[in-house]
Amino acid sequence: MENVLFENAVALDSKIHASHKLKRSKTYAFARNVLSAPLSISEVIKASREFPIFFPNSGKFLPVAQMGFKQNGNLYINDDNQWTARYVPAHIRRFPFVLGEKEKAGEYLIMVESDRMSTNGDGEPLFVNGAVPAGGAIERARTFLVDFQRELKQTEAFLKPLLDSNILVSKRFTMQAGDKVLGSVTDLQIVDSEKLAGLDDATLADWVRNGLMGIILAHLNSLENWNGHNALTSS
Repeated sequence: MENVLFENAVALDSKIHASHKLKRSKTYAFARNVLSAPLSISEVIKASREFPIFFPNSGKFLPVAQMGFKQNGNLYINDDNQWTARYVPAHIRRFPFVLGEKEKAGEYLIMVESDRMSTNGDGEPLFVNGAVPAGGAIERARTFLVDFQRELKQTEAFLKPLLDSNILVSKRFTMQAGDKVLGSVTDLQIVDSEKLAGLDDATLADWVRNGLMGIILAHLNSLENWNGHNALTSS
């Protein structure tokens, strides 16, 4: 998911980029090919009102907001490249900045998409007199990125009981307009309602108290969100 947004990200350097300025995006054209976004727990409820939310079959176990099913087909960006949903996932909002991991575990670099920097024209200076200005773009990005990274790690830990409970099933979702198949989404999982209901009372009660059940219900309700675009069927 990150690779789609950050194909040309470079590590910021106060010497190399001393005179560079940040060019802000006026539209969401950069996200037209972003078809999914990882979510932190704090995002799930708001995101569930807009996007179908799934769980991955592999990699980091994070809720995923699915925003499309074919290349350059983000369903939430209109012809004017404006965002049409009421919520924008943090994965999208962090652009053009991303954390790059250093060789030493737990340490990160601040990286930025290279085409969002310029030495010509208007823009916010990234460095002033060779230093990161207080309250500037890099400092704001660092705060946002570190907080988001921490929340994603917390989300993985919070959802581990869901992963361990064997109530997830793999699904293939197909988008149709009448009899015409428009595309599909694969390699994703959803909570099986029957398996959920078959868990013991102590587990269910614990999930209600700690908030995990709220996340599950938001996920299940979110699966209807594409029905307004075209018919969504699963198998």
